[in-house]
Amino acid sequence: MVLRYIENFINLEIDDVKKHQIKIVGLEANLKISLDISSVDFPINLKGKLDRIDEIDGTLRIIDYKTGRVERNQLEIVDGISITSDYKFSKAFQLLCYATMYASEHPEVLMEAGIISFKKLSSGVMKFATKDKAGNGAKKETKIGKETLSLFYTELTALITEICNIKVPFEEKEV
Repeated sequence: MVLRYIENFINLEIDDVKKHQIKIVGLEANLKISLDISSVDFPINLKGKLDRIDEIDGTLRIIDYKTGRVERNQLEIVDGISITSDYKFSKAFQLLCYATMYASEHPEVLMEAGIISFKKLSSGVMKFATKDKAGNGAKKETKIGKETLSLFYTELTALITEICNIKVPFEEKEV
């Protein structure tokens, strides 16, 4: 079973190389940034191990591999909807954490981020996107730049502030 996934993944990569110019920039990159959150009186560090950084036809791309099933709609955020409001967007949240950490060292880079799900290899790289509205006919933007990262940083700092507030009890959310 595992060998079949590996073979399918390698075939997917071969097909991509035939269609695109791909350059591997990094594998299993350790990323870390310190966040300065005024309402929290101790250091907050965000860190992670990014599976893959590459360039496809000149566009930087951050890729996370998942052994489980991921659906495209888990990676598409509608404008004005909080990424922390629904656990469904946890994978999009993770991608934006990686993008934030990467951008801290490469602030001028416009990038894309996506997931390769080994249970949905036929989907290829499923990209993070923002959408202007829900439903059919929505305009999607897959590029992650300063505006997207700034909006995410606002949500991230609000979430960390809430987590660190001893007056706000932890509540288990239904998944």
